[in-house]
Amino acid sequence: MLRALFVLTLILSLTSALAQTNATANTDELTAAERTVQQIIEGDGIHVVRFWNPRCGNSLSELQQGLFEVVENNPDVTFTFVTIWNDEVVGQDILDRYLIPERVAVLVQPDNGPSENRDNRRYEFLGVPVTWTPTTRIYHRNGVLAYAFNYGELLPEAFQQAIDNTRNTWEHD
Repeated sequence: MLRALFVLTLILSLTSALAQTNATANTDELTAAERTVQQIIEGDGIHVVRFWNPRCGNSLSELQQGLFEVVENNPDVTFTFVTIWNDEVVGQDILDRYLIPERVAVLVQPDNGPSENRDNRRYEFLGVPVTWTPTTRIYHRNGVLAYAFNYGELLPEAFQQAIDNTRNTWEHD
């Protein structure tokens, strides 16, 4: 009986150690885009991260409606555009056409094979689901998610309101 208890304790200890090792391995498995965005959002200030695709009608509609004005009207906010599901092609020509300024960081999230095959697409970014384009996240307080718009285009007015709301400071118990 004592031996069985010892073996059980040993197994549980090894399982716990293995689980901690796997958690560390997952952190090491971040893509270059995820590591870059993590560094950006952990800094002071407000940070907007947009997941988009140059072939997506909703992504293009946001640009056509004047997304560049939101960027220009918020010089104190960082903006990062992450291209997803596009075979690692950024779509810079489209961003240039719609006057997205050079201060915007532009990254590409690689897939696990050709993007045309949906099974190859990555549907998480920093451990949070990304299932639609465009998806917009607004971070503050050194990496705290303030807003997440996950399903489709965001009108410039609503985008600006979310940024303004993120600027507001309020405390609660």
